[in-house]
Amino acid sequence: MDSKSQPFEEQLAQALRENAELRKGLEESERALAASQAAADELQRFFYAATHDLRQPLRTIACYAQLLQKQYALDESTSELTAFIAGSAHEMNTLIDDLLKYSRTGESLRRSMVNLASVVQWAMMNLQTAIRECGAQIVYEDLPELPIDESLFVQVFQHLFSNALKFRSAETPRIEITAQEEAQACTISVRDNGQGIEPRFQEQVFQPFKRLHGKQIPGSGLGLALCRKIIEVHGGKIRIESDGEHGSVFRFTVPF
Repeated sequence: MDSKSQPFEEQLAQALRENAELRKGLEESERALAASQAAADELQRFFYAATHDLRQPLRTIACYAQLLQKQYALDESTSELTAFIAGSAHEMNTLIDDLLKYSRTGESLRRSMVNLASVVQWAMMNLQTAIRECGAQIVYEDLPELPIDESLFVQVFQHLFSNALKFRSAETPRIEITAQEEAQACTISVRDNGQGIEPRFQEQVFQPFKRLHGKQIPGSGLGLALCRKIIEVHGGKIRIESDGEHGSVFRFTVPF
C-alpha cells in the first residue's frame, strides 16, 4: 500500500515519527559536535600550558650553556659541547614558537584591503640578510589589493622565500611573484629556480613535521604546513608545480 492509499491519520503519524527520528538524530549530532569542540578547547588549553612550562627550563639550559661557554672558552672540546647544547635549546624554542603560530592560525582573522606588494616587501625586509648573502633576486610587478590578514600573509611569503633560498640550486636564486585576477578569486604564483620538489613529495611537504632533507638544513618542518593553513582559513587553496629538477611554482588562491 502506497502513501496515497493510507488514511490521513496514518500518514500524519508516520510523518511525526520520521520528524521525531530526524530531530533525535540532529540532537545527537549537536551533542557530538559540542563534545568534540569541548575536547578541542581542552587540548588547546593543555597545549598552551605545556608550551609555557617548557620555556622556563629551556631558558635555564641556554643560560647555563652560555655561562659554560664563557668559562671554558679556551677548552675546544667543552666549548663545542656547550655550543651544541645552546643550539639545541634554541631549536627547541623555535619549534615551540612555530607550534604556537600553527595552533593559533585562524583564531581571529584581521582582514583588510592590503596591497600585496607591501606584504612582499615586508617579507623581504625580514629576510634581508639571507637575501643579501646569496645575492638573490626577488621580482614582482602589478600586484593587486586583496582582503587578507596582512601579518599572516607576510608569514606565507617569508616561508616561501626562505625555502627558495635554503633549497637553492647552483644558480643565483631568483624568485618571481605574479598575480592573476579572476571573477571570484586571485591566483598568486611564487616561482623559484631552486632544486624543485618531485611530484611524489608535493603533498607530503605540506604535512606538519614532514621534512625531505632531515636535520642538515635547519627548520621546524612546519613552514609549508603553516602556509597551507593560512591560505585555507582565507578560503583558498595552495599547490606546487614542479618536475623535481627545474625549480618550483607555488600557486595559491585568495577569494575576493
